[in-house]
Amino acid sequence: MTHEEALTPIDSAIWEMSEAFDGLQDADVWVRPNPRLLSIGELAAHVAYGEIRWMHPELESPFNREDVGYYFHSVNKPLGLPMSAKEVYDEVKRVHEACRQHILETRPDLKATLPQREDWTWGYTLQYMAFHVAYHTGQMYSVRHLMGHETADN
Repeated sequence: MTHEEALTPIDSAIWEMSEAFDGLQDADVWVRPNPRLLSIGELAAHVAYGEIRWMHPELESPFNREDVGYYFHSVNKPLGLPMSAKEVYDEVKRVHEACRQHILETRPDLKATLPQREDWTWGYTLQYMAFHVAYHTGQMYSVRHLMGHETADN
């Protein structure tokens, strides 16, 4: 598998996330429908942080923050950044594009292990990132449904 082929499912998942933002009001980006459920903004920040952490750790972003890295680190510390729905999704997309470009420029051996995690290869990491984005996009739809929103056909 080529690097381009490995990145294509993540590209598709990031596009699918745009559908979860379709029609989302800015006032609802950082709203939790329940204290134990993360907001759409928090989920988006988590997704971006995952790509940064595993694919391009030195990338600067308002989402490159450890407190969005894992549910148990963030559930008791609600996050709200001064960003609109469009700004949040645009930042996720910018992070993805930068991570994608970094992978294409550095072309790590897809069978080699990651410096950050020796039990994952680069190939597995890229496969996992597609799942990770899709999983949390599904959560975004659920959050929207719990808030009573009409969403794009998902």
